[in-house]
Amino acid sequence: MGRIGFWQLLLDDRMSWWEAQRINEAQDAADIAAGEASAAHFRASTLESRVNAMSREIVMLRTALTVLTNTLKDSKVLDERLLDARLEAAMEEAKSANQRVDAARIPSLNEIETGRAAAQPVPVITCIRCRKGVPASSTLMTADGPMCERPCSP
Repeated sequence: MGRIGFWQLLLDDRMSWWEAQRINEAQDAADIAAGEASAAHFRASTLESRVNAMSREIVMLRTALTVLTNTLKDSKVLDERLLDARLEAAMEEAKSANQRVDAARIPSLNEIETGRAAAQPVPVITCIRCRKGVPASSTLMTADGPMCERPCSP
């Protein structure tokens, strides 16, 4: 069921204004959820394409490194045992650096997004009845404009 419009509400005797409001709110929530799902799908597909590109780049780098290593070994520019020992030491150093980074625990994207959302200031809206600035989360939107949820003090 879609949104309930003015004329549909006016001409339908079986539906109250309250029911129409609840249906419209549910439709709005469904639209928001569909938009968020679409955005999440877009982000996931973007990440997937980035991972695929990085995988291809890793294969290319591995191939280039293998060719360079074999060329150095074949031309006798470097001692094969010395090169193998240096590569093994570098690999061990990289593994220990990775373990230190894992111990530091890098936050996930969800934690970063939650932190950004929490850090944003709450917008302040002026109530049309009492003319005081109140947080947007504690106001109701009426036909005349935003009003406090609580009774206004003059």
